Amino acid sequence: MAGSHPDLCLVLGGCGFLGSVVTRRLVEKGHAVRVLDKEGQNTDRIKSVLPQIELQFGDFSSAGDLAVALDGVRTVIHFVGTTIPQTSMNDIEFDVETNVLPTVRLLEQLKDRRSVRLIFSSSGGTVYGAAKPDTPLSENDPTEPISAYGISKLMIEKYIRLFSVNYALPAVIMRFSNPYGPSQHPLRPQGAVGVFVNRALRGEEIVVWGDGSTVRDYLYEDDLATAVLSVVEKPARDGIYNVGSGTGTSITDLVRSIERTFGVRCKIRYDSSRRFDVPYNVLRIDKLTSETGWRPEYTLLKGLEALKASLDPRH
Repeated sequence: MAGSHPDLCLVLGGCGFLGSVVTRRLVEKGHAVRVLDKEGQNTDRIKSVLPQIELQFGDFSSAGDLAVALDGVRTVIHFVGTTIPQTSMNDIEFDVETNVLPTVRLLEQLKDRRSVRLIFSSSGGTVYGAAKPDTPLSENDPTEPISAYGISKLMIEKYIRLFSVNYALPAVIMRFSNPYGPSQHPLRPQGAVGVFVNRALRGEEIVVWGDGSTVRDYLYEDDLATAVLSVVEKPARDGIYNVGSGTGTSITDLVRSIERTFGVRCKIRYDSSRRFDVPYNVLRIDKLTSETGWRPEYTLLKGLEALKASLDPRH
């Protein structure tokens, strides 16, 4: 049973997009895994590893459920999130109440478990805010988020730092760029790659906010999983790490790449740019590479090909 393993990993939100990708990779590499996710959550993304993990349904904001989930754990990987940049702006109070406060309660429990290490999923796409054009961002660059989502992620980062300094809590913050891949739900309004591909294949209109010049760093899910694994397997590492492809792609070039890969013509409708969308966001990833040896294996085109293969029933 996973609970008896001395190096047990707890994945919070392990049934979701990113959590499931990491859960499967941890199991594949021989790690003992427990997943905590909310009651009624679909387990399809982790069905291939269900016999090999502990699955606990509960409420992340419940101290009792958290205490049960933390029993015997050495590493906590935190992927729980109730908002995305767009929805966070609709109800800022909800964003704080369901993301920041429950994470502070988690930290309160972890401070009494000095041997437990936290890995937190932050957002390299939003915590930095508006960057200089054509200048990839390092972990030392200023953080001036312009969305409630980015602010709540940064708040959590600051509380993690508070607990690290005052209670010697070992913690890693991973600032992911824009993840995509077969595990992402295409109907959720986050993630241009998944949404665009789904709409293109259905012959539906793709809405582009702005003129298509917005540049983003797209991270394939397998590269995200190996990045997390590289940190899990180096327990002496603490601090903040950017995780991305290290390469920027404009929305216009993304659409062209989708058309080329999937053999479709995209129907584009341009709309006014949104104030919380920054024009340029690409991450420098040399810190993680130099300290763990991790490198992304997927270019955008290779990732799109892998996504295409996953949608082909012959594969």
